[in-house]
Amino acid sequence: MTDNSFWDSAPDEPVARHGEFRLTVVHSPHPGPEGPLAAHDPVRAREFAAAFGTVDAVLGDLGTVPATDAIPLGTRSDLDLVRVGCWGGVTEIRDAALANIAGTFPVDEQADALARRLPGAVVVASVVVDHNSPYEAWKFVHPSGVNVFAAGWGGEADWTVLGDPAEVVTAFGIDPARLAERGVDPADEPGTLDWSGLARLALARVAPLDRRGLAASVFRVRHTEEATGDMEETWLQDLS
Repeated sequence: MTDNSFWDSAPDEPVARHGEFRLTVVHSPHPGPEGPLAAHDPVRAREFAAAFGTVDAVLGDLGTVPATDAIPLGTRSDLDLVRVGCWGGVTEIRDAALANIAGTFPVDEQADALARRLPGAVVVASVVVDHNSPYEAWKFVHPSGVNVFAAGWGGEADWTVLGDPAEVVTAFGIDPARLAERGVDPADEPGTLDWSGLARLALARVAPLDRRGLAASVFRVRHTEEATGDMEETWLQDLS
Protein backbone atom coordinates (compact mmCIF):
# COMPACT_ATOMS: atom_id res chain seq x y z
CA MET A 1 0.00 0.00 0.00
CA THR A 2 1.41 3.42 -0.96
CA ASP A 3 0.79 7.09 -0.17
CA ASN A 4 -2.32 6.73 2.01
CA SER A 5 -4.10 4.51 -0.51
CA PHE A 6 -4.56 0.85 -1.39
CA TRP A 7 -2.31 1.04 -4.47
CA ASP A 8 0.64 -1.34 -4.88
CA SER A 9 2.13 0.83 -7.64
CA ALA A 10 3.83 4.21 -7.32
CA PRO A 11 2.01 7.49 -8.15
CA ASP A 12 4.24 8.07 -11.21
CA GLU A 13 3.56 4.64 -12.73
CA PRO A 14 2.50 5.26 -16.37
CA VAL A 15 -1.07 4.41 -17.34
CA ALA A 16 -1.01 1.56 -19.86
CA ARG A 17 -4.24 2.38 -21.69
CA HIS A 18 -6.83 5.12 -22.07
CA GLY A 19 -10.58 5.37 -22.23
CA GLU A 20 -13.80 7.16 -21.38
CA PHE A 21 -16.04 6.59 -18.38
CA ARG A 22 -19.08 8.43 -17.11
CA LEU A 23 -22.24 7.88 -15.14
CA THR A 24 -25.14 10.33 -15.51
CA VAL A 25 -28.05 10.62 -13.10
CA VAL A 26 -31.14 12.54 -14.18
CA HIS A 27 -33.07 13.19 -11.00
CA SER A 28 -36.85 13.16 -10.74
CA PRO A 29 -38.63 15.23 -11.96
CA HIS A 30 -36.58 14.92 -15.14
CA PRO A 31 -35.74 18.39 -16.52
CA GLY A 32 -36.50 17.41 -20.13
CA PRO A 33 -34.42 18.13 -23.22
CA GLU A 34 -35.11 21.85 -23.59
CA GLY A 35 -33.32 24.80 -22.02
CA PRO A 36 -29.94 25.20 -20.33
CA LEU A 37 -28.83 23.26 -17.30
CA ALA A 38 -28.38 25.02 -13.96
CA ALA A 39 -24.97 26.24 -12.81
CA HIS A 40 -22.69 23.73 -11.10
CA ASP A 41 -23.11 23.19 -7.35
CA PRO A 42 -19.70 22.34 -5.80
CA VAL A 43 -21.15 21.46 -2.38
CA ARG A 44 -23.50 18.86 -3.82
CA ALA A 45 -20.68 17.58 -6.03
CA ARG A 46 -18.46 16.85 -3.02
CA GLU A 47 -21.33 15.14 -1.20
CA PHE A 48 -22.01 12.98 -4.26
CA ALA A 49 -18.33 12.03 -4.66
CA ALA A 50 -17.99 11.14 -0.98
CA ALA A 51 -21.05 8.86 -1.14
CA PHE A 52 -20.14 7.17 -4.43
CA GLY A 53 -19.59 3.44 -4.06
CA THR A 54 -16.05 3.30 -5.47
CA VAL A 55 -14.79 6.09 -3.18
CA ASP A 56 -13.39 5.46 0.29
CA ALA A 57 -12.69 9.13 1.09
CA VAL A 58 -12.38 12.53 -0.57
CA LEU A 59 -8.82 13.70 0.13
CA GLY A 60 -8.83 17.07 -1.62
CA ASP A 61 -10.84 19.55 -3.66
CA LEU A 62 -8.89 20.72 -6.72
CA GLY A 63 -11.47 23.30 -7.79
CA THR A 64 -13.46 23.33 -11.01
CA VAL A 65 -12.70 22.82 -14.69
CA PRO A 66 -14.84 23.19 -17.82
CA ALA A 67 -17.15 20.19 -17.96
CA THR A 68 -16.17 19.54 -21.58
CA ASP A 69 -12.43 19.23 -20.82
CA ALA A 70 -10.83 15.87 -21.54
CA ILE A 71 -9.62 13.87 -18.56
CA PRO A 72 -5.84 13.35 -18.69
CA LEU A 73 -4.66 9.86 -17.81
CA GLY A 74 -0.87 9.96 -17.76
CA THR A 75 0.16 8.35 -14.50
CA ARG A 76 -1.38 6.27 -11.74
CA SER A 77 -1.91 9.43 -9.69
CA ASP A 78 -4.37 10.68 -12.33
CA LEU A 79 -6.60 7.66 -11.70
CA ASP A 80 -7.52 9.05 -8.29
CA LEU A 81 -8.97 12.24 -9.79
CA VAL A 82 -12.76 12.08 -9.89
CA ARG A 83 -14.82 14.72 -11.72
CA VAL A 84 -18.39 15.52 -10.69
CA GLY A 85 -20.85 17.97 -12.23
CA CYS A 86 -24.07 18.85 -10.41
CA TRP A 87 -26.27 20.92 -12.71
CA GLY A 88 -29.73 21.16 -11.20
CA GLY A 89 -31.53 17.95 -12.06
CA VAL A 90 -28.47 16.33 -13.64
CA THR A 91 -25.47 14.86 -11.83
CA GLU A 92 -22.57 13.33 -13.72
CA ILE A 93 -19.49 11.57 -12.37
CA ARG A 94 -16.41 10.60 -14.35
CA ASP A 95 -14.43 8.04 -12.37
CA ALA A 96 -11.87 5.61 -13.78
CA ALA A 97 -12.97 3.07 -11.16
CA LEU A 98 -16.16 2.52 -13.18
CA ALA A 99 -14.05 0.53 -15.66
CA ASN A 100 -12.95 -3.05 -15.15
CA ILE A 101 -11.94 -5.47 -17.90
CA ALA A 102 -11.36 -8.40 -15.52
CA GLY A 103 -14.85 -9.87 -15.31
CA THR A 104 -16.71 -7.79 -12.72
CA PHE A 105 -18.87 -4.82 -13.62
CA PRO A 106 -18.56 -1.78 -11.31
CA VAL A 107 -20.46 0.42 -13.77
CA ASP A 108 -23.42 -1.95 -13.45
CA GLU A 109 -23.15 -2.17 -9.65
CA GLN A 110 -22.83 1.58 -9.08
CA ALA A 111 -25.71 2.43 -11.43
CA ASP A 112 -27.99 -0.04 -9.64
CA ALA A 113 -26.94 1.31 -6.24
CA LEU A 114 -27.80 4.86 -7.29
CA ALA A 115 -31.14 3.78 -8.78
CA ARG A 116 -32.05 2.18 -5.45
CA ARG A 117 -30.97 5.28 -3.54
CA LEU A 118 -32.74 7.71 -5.89
CA PRO A 119 -36.19 6.34 -6.82
CA GLY A 120 -37.52 7.93 -9.97
CA ALA A 121 -34.08 8.77 -11.36
CA VAL A 122 -32.76 7.83 -14.77
CA VAL A 123 -29.22 6.44 -14.78
CA VAL A 124 -27.17 6.03 -17.95
CA ALA A 125 -23.55 4.95 -17.67
CA SER A 126 -20.78 3.96 -20.04
CA VAL A 127 -17.20 2.73 -20.11
CA VAL A 128 -14.89 2.36 -23.10
CA VAL A 129 -11.32 1.16 -22.50
CA ASP A 130 -8.80 1.23 -25.34
CA HIS A 131 -7.00 -2.12 -25.22
CA ASN A 132 -6.19 -3.29 -28.77
CA SER A 133 -9.92 -3.62 -29.50
CA PRO A 134 -12.14 -1.49 -27.26
CA TYR A 135 -13.74 -2.96 -24.17
CA GLU A 136 -17.21 -1.48 -23.62
CA ALA A 137 -19.80 -1.50 -20.84
CA TRP A 138 -23.21 0.20 -21.04
CA LYS A 139 -25.99 0.63 -18.50
CA PHE A 140 -29.53 2.04 -18.74
CA VAL A 141 -31.92 2.34 -15.78
CA HIS A 142 -35.36 3.89 -16.21
CA PRO A 143 -37.90 4.38 -13.39
CA SER A 144 -40.44 2.36 -15.39
CA GLY A 145 -38.45 -0.70 -14.32
CA VAL A 146 -36.35 -1.10 -17.46
CA ASN A 147 -32.79 -2.10 -16.56
CA VAL A 148 -30.37 -3.01 -19.36
CA PHE A 149 -26.68 -3.82 -19.07
CA ALA A 150 -24.22 -4.93 -21.75
CA ALA A 151 -20.45 -5.44 -21.71
CA GLY A 152 -17.87 -6.98 -24.00
CA TRP A 153 -15.17 -6.40 -26.59
CA GLY A 154 -16.11 -4.32 -29.61
CA GLY A 155 -16.78 -6.42 -32.70
CA GLU A 156 -16.81 -9.72 -30.80
CA ALA A 157 -19.78 -11.98 -30.17
CA ASP A 158 -19.24 -13.06 -26.56
CA TRP A 159 -20.95 -10.22 -24.64
CA THR A 160 -22.66 -10.21 -21.27
CA VAL A 161 -26.15 -8.80 -21.85
CA LEU A 162 -28.90 -8.40 -19.25
CA GLY A 163 -32.18 -7.05 -20.62
CA ASP A 164 -33.17 -6.05 -24.13
CA PRO A 165 -31.94 -2.80 -25.76
CA ALA A 166 -35.33 -2.52 -27.46
CA GLU A 167 -36.76 -1.92 -23.97
CA VAL A 168 -34.59 1.21 -23.73
CA VAL A 169 -36.20 2.57 -26.89
CA THR A 170 -39.69 1.99 -25.47
CA ALA A 171 -39.00 3.26 -21.96
CA PHE A 172 -37.39 6.51 -23.11
CA GLY A 173 -39.85 7.05 -25.96
CA ILE A 174 -37.15 7.29 -28.63
CA ASP A 175 -38.62 8.07 -32.04
CA PRO A 176 -37.83 5.28 -34.59
CA ALA A 177 -36.98 8.02 -37.09
CA ARG A 178 -34.27 9.28 -34.73
CA LEU A 179 -32.90 5.74 -34.44
CA ALA A 180 -32.76 5.43 -38.22
CA GLU A 181 -31.21 8.88 -38.58
CA ARG A 182 -28.50 7.96 -36.07
CA GLY A 183 -28.02 4.46 -37.51
CA VAL A 184 -28.94 2.73 -34.26
CA ASP A 185 -30.64 -0.66 -34.56
CA PRO A 186 -31.45 -2.30 -31.20
CA ALA A 187 -31.68 -5.64 -33.01
CA ASP A 188 -27.99 -5.56 -33.92
CA GLU A 189 -25.62 -7.98 -32.23
CA PRO A 190 -24.23 -6.46 -29.00
CA GLY A 191 -20.69 -6.30 -30.35
CA THR A 192 -21.76 -4.18 -33.31
CA LEU A 193 -24.67 -2.19 -31.85
CA ASP A 194 -24.07 1.57 -31.61
CA TRP A 195 -24.42 1.75 -27.82
CA SER A 196 -23.04 5.28 -27.73
CA GLY A 197 -25.75 6.45 -30.12
CA LEU A 198 -28.43 4.68 -28.08
CA ALA A 199 -27.15 6.29 -24.86
CA ARG A 200 -27.20 9.78 -26.36
CA LEU A 201 -30.70 9.31 -27.75
CA ALA A 202 -31.95 8.06 -24.39
CA LEU A 203 -30.40 10.88 -22.37
CA ALA A 204 -31.62 13.47 -24.87
CA ARG A 205 -35.18 12.47 -24.02
CA VAL A 206 -34.83 13.42 -20.33
CA ALA A 207 -32.22 16.20 -20.11
CA PRO A 208 -30.13 18.62 -22.20
CA LEU A 209 -26.91 17.09 -23.51
CA ASP A 210 -24.96 20.31 -24.05
CA ARG A 211 -22.25 20.76 -21.38
CA ARG A 212 -20.59 23.82 -22.97
CA GLY A 213 -20.15 26.67 -20.53
CA LEU A 214 -20.69 24.42 -17.50
CA ALA A 215 -18.15 23.66 -14.76
CA ALA A 216 -17.42 20.44 -12.86
CA SER A 217 -15.52 19.83 -9.63
CA VAL A 218 -12.33 17.77 -9.50
CA PHE A 219 -11.59 15.78 -6.36
CA ARG A 220 -8.60 13.70 -5.36
CA VAL A 221 -9.99 10.59 -3.69
CA ARG A 222 -8.87 7.40 -2.08
CA HIS A 223 -10.77 4.63 -3.81
CA THR A 224 -11.94 1.56 -1.93
CA GLU A 225 -9.61 -1.41 -1.70
CA GLU A 226 -11.74 -3.42 -4.15
CA ALA A 227 -11.95 -0.57 -6.67
CA THR A 228 -8.21 0.06 -6.43
CA GLY A 229 -7.40 -3.58 -7.16
CA ASP A 230 -9.64 -3.52 -10.23
CA MET A 231 -8.07 -0.27 -11.45
CA GLU A 232 -4.56 -1.67 -11.01
CA GLU A 233 -5.35 -4.46 -13.45
CA THR A 234 -7.50 -2.43 -15.86
CA TRP A 235 -5.35 0.66 -16.25
CA LEU A 236 -1.78 -0.24 -15.25
CA GLN A 237 -0.95 -3.87 -15.98
CA ASP A 238 0.43 -4.94 -19.34
CA LEU A 239 -2.16 -7.45 -20.53
CA SER A 240 -0.75 -7.97 -24.03
